[in-house]
Amino acid sequence: MRKLSIFNLLLAFLIIFVMVSTGIARQSGKATISVQATGEVEIPANLIQFHVNITQFHADPKEAFARHKELESFLTDLILEEDISERHITANPISISQTRRQQEGTGFETRQQVTIRIDDVTQFENMQLTLIENGFTSFSGNFSSTDIAEAQDKALDKAVREAYRKAEILANAAGNTIDRVISIEYGASDVTPRARGLQVAFESADRTLLQFERMLPIREKVFVVFQVKE
Repeated sequence: MRKLSIFNLLLAFLIIFVMVSTGIARQSGKATISVQATGEVEIPANLIQFHVNITQFHADPKEAFARHKELESFLTDLILEEDISERHITANPISISQTRRQQEGTGFETRQQVTIRIDDVTQFENMQLTLIENGFTSFSGNFSSTDIAEAQDKALDKAVREAYRKAEILANAAGNTIDRVISIEYGASDVTPRARGLQVAFESADRTLLQFERMLPIREKVFVVFQVKE
């Protein structure tokens, strides 16, 4: 009886193994085509994201903080003077930490970044000059657009269409046709829309490279697996 039970158990395992193996073979037997495609849309830049870094260093943490607050207050007054909307301003909290500088020794350094959306290039240039004249030494800018979200959707649509196009070419070359989509993998945009050259903005009061239209490339990538008709 015991030998018979062991035999039945082994037979059951064998049947299950055959069924699983058959299922795997049937599934893996389906022909597929995998395609990676990119869609790109260009849009004109219609605003500038201006990043102002406020930082102060002093051996006394209270003095470093006090000097930092002076710069912060000046920047606040400048923003109000330029009539920039509050919803176009993002400010991080002030941070302070002990650090050591090669020439100044050990002390305390404050840090704070303020991002300001500016729609007028002339306003951007004037603010840079004002900040330089009043002790600000660290700031940068990048072009952006109010239409990025819409452009990303269009680029994604183009990427999927491009994947279909490439898959159809590959299938036709093999004498087959595309049946359906099995899966689509998508990640965030791999390119941050920005343009270089803002540093030249204040070189000339009359003529500037910023007067030319800037186009932002928006790219989206997809990885699509298609099933081929048998």
